[in-house]
Formats: sequence, C-alpha cells, structure tokens
Amino acid sequence: MTIKILAVDMDGTFLNSKKQYNKAHFLKQYEQLKQNNIHFVVASGNQLAKLVTYFPEISHEIAFIAENGAHVVDAGQEIAFAHLSQQQFIETLKAIDSTYTSKMVICGKQSAYVHKSMQADDYAKVARYFEKLIVVEDFYALNDLVCKITFIAQKNESFAIFQDLQQQSFVVDRLLVPVSSGFDFIDLILPDQHKAHGLKLLLEKWKVEPDQVVAIGDNNNDIQMIKAVGYGFAVENAVEALKAVAPYTTMSNEQEGALQVIDLVLQHQPPFV
Repeated sequence: MTIKILAVDMDGTFLNSKKQYNKAHFLKQYEQLKQNNIHFVVASGNQLAKLVTYFPEISHEIAFIAENGAHVVDAGQEIAFAHLSQQQFIETLKAIDSTYTSKMVICGKQSAYVHKSMQADDYAKVARYFEKLIVVEDFYALNDLVCKITFIAQKNESFAIFQDLQQQSFVVDRLLVPVSSGFDFIDLILPDQHKAHGLKLLLEKWKVEPDQVVAIGDNNNDIQMIKAVGYGFAVENAVEALKAVAPYTTMSNEQEGALQVIDLVLQHQPPFV
C-alpha cells in the first residue's frame, strides 16, 4: 500500500525532553517525502502559533492539526476551527469550580489566556507550550472564539481533577470531553473534535484512504488517531493505553523514534513493503 500521509504528535513523540528534534535529519527526510508525494501532518494539543515555530522553513507547506483537533490548517489555509458559542463558554465557566481559575488556560483562536491568579511556577510551565499567552483579570470578559479549556495539575492532582471534571454537567451532557494530554495537562475538548477528526478532514481534502496513513503518538489524546489509520505507531515511552491499541511500536522520543518510522517509510522497509 502506498503511503500518502505521515502524521506525528509533537510533545513526547516528535520532540525530545528538551522540546527539540534532529532538524537536519528531518529536513532531508521532508524533501524525500515531498518527492514521494507524501503529506507531512503535525497533530498536537498545542496551539497553532506554537507549532509553527518548530517548522519555520516549511510551515507554509505542511498541514497542522492543532488544539487536539479543533484547528486544522493546510499550507496556511484554514480548513476548520471548532469552538464553543459565547453562551456555551460562559455557562461552562459558571459550572467550573472557582478553585480551578488559577489552573486554567482558555484556548482561543487569537491567543491563549490565563488568570492573573495563576502561580508563577504554573505560568512558567504553561508558557513553554503556548506561543501566544495573555494574562487577564476576568475570563468572562474575553472576546475570542474558545476551542478548548486546559487545566494544569501537579502530579498528584491530575487524577482528582479528571474525575471531578467527569462529574460536571457540561461533560455529562457531552458539551465538552476531558482528555489527558500528558505532562500533567488535562484538556476539555469539543466532542468528536479530536485529532482523528482533524485528520479525516485532510483525508477528504486530499482524497486519501485511511490505510494509506501513518500516525505516531505517545498519549491518550492520540488514541483515536492511531486507531483511525492503517499504520498506527506508539513510541516506546507512550502510555500503556496507547500501546494497547497501536499495531506498531518504535523507539522512544529521546531516540528519535518518529524519524526512524519516516526512514522506514522512505526506504520501503517493513511494515511498508
């Protein structure tokens, strides 16, 4: 089967723990991908503005599935941006326990927003993942389209926050769905607006079949995408839930496992023979 799309998660997959990748090696691979008419897709929970910074040389050519699937862009052209209505956003804010205010990141189309009450160490961690980040005094006064709400937790808080969110009316009624993105971040995303949905939009645009797609990931927010493609890979450092559904595995993000998969595709090595 001819591979037509290669999709990669970023943090914990394509990027190492220093949030870097072997750019020299990848850019050579990318030229070969183009020669073979294989689309390169970045699929991440990060905002588009952050993802673009990792690929300054080619960001105008490649596709991005950002915000865990809500924001889809191909070669600079917006394909989709799913978001809450203003009323839905306000009602959700009212329902969320006010103790979470300092732990929340409101992800909008123009920027991400944190409350002035966020602690300095939490802000420093959030700032690593958001290129556009604004501190505000009042979430209710935001004038932006909100696609996702992220919570930052301490290691011993993640499970409790996730369990609490699952009991909220906006989750029970499926207005929003909680998903772990790893690194102690929990995202509230719109139902069915996950990475697999974003990838489906690109498949439809490019007229590609799912069995012509390779996807590589490491965390729970990659599960739908890995299950939706013909060749789903989990990096060695992936969570067990992803490893359980991924047909294939590769080396860890520290060992450039994603780049090794790209080499296998380009060299027509198993399983791509």
